[in-house]
Amino acid sequence: VFNFAMVPIAATRARALSLYRQLLRGATRMPTPNRQNFVIKKTRVEYRKHKDLADPAEIEFQLRLADTNLDTVLVQAEHLAKLFNDPNYQNDV
Repeated sequence: VFNFAMVPIAATRARALSLYRQLLRGATRMPTPNRQNFVIKKTRVEYRKHKDLADPAEIEFQLRLADTNLDTVLVQAEHLAKLFNDPNYQNDV
C-alpha cells in the first residue's frame, strides 16, 4: 500500500499546477469556442473547489481524476477536429 503522506507537498502542488495548465492548453485544441470555454470553465471551477483539500488520499484521487480528464479532453479534441474537418460531415448544429 502506498503511503500518500510521503509525497512532498511541493511535488503535489507542482503536479496539480502542471495538470491545470495542460487542461487549459488542451481546451485550445477543441474545434469550437463553445467547447473551449466549457473545458476552461470546468477546469477552473473544479480546481477552485478543491484548492483547500488536506487529505492526501483525496488529493491523489483528484489528481488522478484530473489526469484522466486531460486524456479525455485531448482525445475528444483530436476526434472532433478530424470530424469537423471532414468535408462529408454534416454540421447541423
